[in-house]
Amino acid sequence: MDLVNVLLAGSCSSEINAIVFGGRLIALAKKDGGIRPISVGYTLRRLAAKCANNFVIKRRSEALRPLQLGVGVSGGAEAAVHAARRLVTNLPQHHVVVKLDFSNAFNSVRRDLILDSIAAHSPEIYRLVHAAYSCEPILAFGDYQILSKEGTQQGDPLGPLEFCEAVHPLLTSLDSDIKIGFMDDLTLSGDLHTVEKDVIAIRDSAAETGLQLNQAKCEIIMDDFSLISTSTTFKEFIRVEKEEMMLLGAPVIKGKAQDAAIQQKIDELDRATKRLSLLHAHDALALLKNSLAMPKLLYLLRTADCSGNQLLDVFDSTLRAGLSKVLNVDLNDDQWLQASLPVGDGGLGIRSAKMLAPSAFLASAASTLALQQSILPDSINSLEDPTVASAETRWSSLSGSVQPAIEEQHIQKAWDKPVTGNQQALVFSRAAGDVDKARLLAAASAHSGDWLHAPPIASVGLRLSDEAVRVAVAHRLGCKACEPHICPCGKAVDARGLHGLCCRRSGPRHQRHHQMNDIVWRAIKRAQIPAAKEPVSLMQQDGKRPDGTTLLPWARGKPMAWDVTVPDTYAESHIDQTAREAGSAANKAAANKTAKYSALSASHVFFPVAVETAGTWNQSAIELIQEIGRRTTAVTEDTRETVFLFQRLSIALQRGNAVAFLSTFDTE
Repeated sequence: MDLVNVLLAGSCSSEINAIVFGGRLIALAKKDGGIRPISVGYTLRRLAAKCANNFVIKRRSEALRPLQLGVGVSGGAEAAVHAARRLVTNLPQHHVVVKLDFSNAFNSVRRDLILDSIAAHSPEIYRLVHAAYSCEPILAFGDYQILSKEGTQQGDPLGPLEFCEAVHPLLTSLDSDIKIGFMDDLTLSGDLHTVEKDVIAIRDSAAETGLQLNQAKCEIIMDDFSLISTSTTFKEFIRVEKEEMMLLGAPVIKGKAQDAAIQQKIDELDRATKRLSLLHAHDALALLKNSLAMPKLLYLLRTADCSGNQLLDVFDSTLRAGLSKVLNVDLNDDQWLQASLPVGDGGLGIRSAKMLAPSAFLASAASTLALQQSILPDSINSLEDPTVASAETRWSSLSGSVQPAIEEQHIQKAWDKPVTGNQQALVFSRAAGDVDKARLLAAASAHSGDWLHAPPIASVGLRLSDEAVRVAVAHRLGCKACEPHICPCGKAVDARGLHGLCCRRSGPRHQRHHQMNDIVWRAIKRAQIPAAKEPVSLMQQDGKRPDGTTLLPWARGKPMAWDVTVPDTYAESHIDQTAREAGSAANKAAANKTAKYSALSASHVFFPVAVETAGTWNQSAIELIQEIGRRTTAVTEDTRETVFLFQRLSIALQRGNAVAFLSTFDTE
């Protein structure tokens, strides 16, 4: 921290600054054959820059918007695309839209311009910025050393702010009706003569700013390109039709650009799923859910109205096929529909693009509306985006519900929840019998899907084997888990393989119990509360032993005792109730445990920890785990302790279920 303060004060010598403000250089190849230099700055320098950035970013982002949306503006890129759509669909006659591209902009902007801008608008951080740019930082590239003499320093958290401050006076001096800046991506719109004059001004300001227009990559969008046939300014600009226009990586209106963008995502997903099949199933599932499926598509869905585009069906089909390949399960239509629901609604969290598209777009359009209005001139900001109405129609058909309240329309979940609720009800309506009803109720219960959120880290016991993942998914979705066969106990096992979860001759059932009890015991000790497992003399009158007890008072001056039990959701003795109410087997088992250890109530606080094989918990068990997590957080100061504990127990349950399932096969 002392060194960070020294850097913020700019107190180091120029020789030290040249090293500290330098970094390691990586040269990446651009798609067009050029070189993209990436500098990785040193950690402490980056930390100091982050502190400085956080101190001024809110105030400066307010001053820079709406001309500059690339620094500290929440939803800035999305607002730019939405505003551009409203502009292009209502483009006045003889008006144009131009997208400007600069050659190596960040590495070319003049440093004296950066220093003057920071000194004028953010003097609090000037010493740090001056220390960085008053020397020539050393960039290490292999065995070579390169001196950084121009532009902002890539890898510097302050770099975007510095660049935007430097070019902001240029933006404000332009006369175009609409000026949208997202760092070095500039978009101008207005009548042809005014925009042409602004482009000439930007080109002629190169000596003052250091920025050179790359006219071969600049684009112009208009209705009648014959109007610029004699223009020398736009001679080299790429002429782009409206339906082909892209802005900040998003298609502006429906048409070729949107189709090409979705097709690119389909190709990337197909390539990714082929490679995921080479990984452990748990790793592959986590990557697909959290990184490679919907996270890669979400920006496109939020910025463009993709609902109704048939390519989303292709994306979903590719995702479904990839999921089946990764998990080694065969998914029918109902099982895929359930898998595409959020984990809390009983799914796998592998979201369907077709299901999510209207909600994502409508939430983005609503959350950025005020920013859009500030970007657009009065003649256009009164006009509504026509794609919003069509998206609302498709959302209504998916949700069967009224729109969220106005104050909630900026929240994507507010739009998505009615859709997933409607689809969840559809899945439940197709349940064929009590087993399916019990399965669906349990899958949507609290904490039954915590194993799906656990990071698959083998070193801490959180990675499930490929077979355990396959069995867990098959049981959650009702897929075929095995071929029908006879268990060594003599009973028939159907294709779902649920018999092993309650087989009386299944040894792994006891292993599952012991592992879950051990996790609870270790969690209590992690909270620095001494505890003993299976105390022998706690109930001398009948010799009964709960699974564990604390050795210090837990509440009301009494120690706490607990006992773990794992009743089977699908057992014949439970199925009538579990098909009607989630957790009924856990509640019944908890009541039995409470009655069994009723004599302890005088000396102990007793908690039955009942977790069904399908993952449903009884309420007192949830309260106990939450309290253990709270007390552990008080010791470790990690607020995630409760979440981690639920995940470890959920993983242990699924691992035990898989072993119990495999015990139904005669391997001798």
